[in-house]
Amino acid sequence: MEDGGTDWLDQARFTLLAAEELLVGGLSGEAISNAFLAMVYAARAVVGKRAGESPGWEEVVESFQREALPELGLSKENQRALPIVADLYRRVVCSREMEADPHTASACLEDARSFIDEVASRF
Repeated sequence: MEDGGTDWLDQARFTLLAAEELLVGGLSGEAISNAFLAMVYAARAVVGKRAGESPGWEEVVESFQREALPELGLSKENQRALPIVADLYRRVVCSREMEADPHTASACLEDARSFIDEVASRF
């Protein structure tokens, strides 16, 4: 594991818990945002310094997809999870082209939980 990988995974788990609380509180958009951020933290644990000293989330996602994903051997579902949730994050949070709803937010949380668990198990 790259330097700080455990710290990034801990942060991913903590942020996922926050996303779950936000969903329970009826804040679907914030839950999607935190679920995505949790996935980025897990990806950051894997890519480590390959993504640079202070990479933005887009750089982390690209580096993970390009460099780390082939090495990890994730399930098909979790190979697709990060780009799908990233797209949803862009559409709900960044561009606000769509409204978040509890069902979609719950699906994002399930994807994030599965992704984080599998990434952690492959380290």
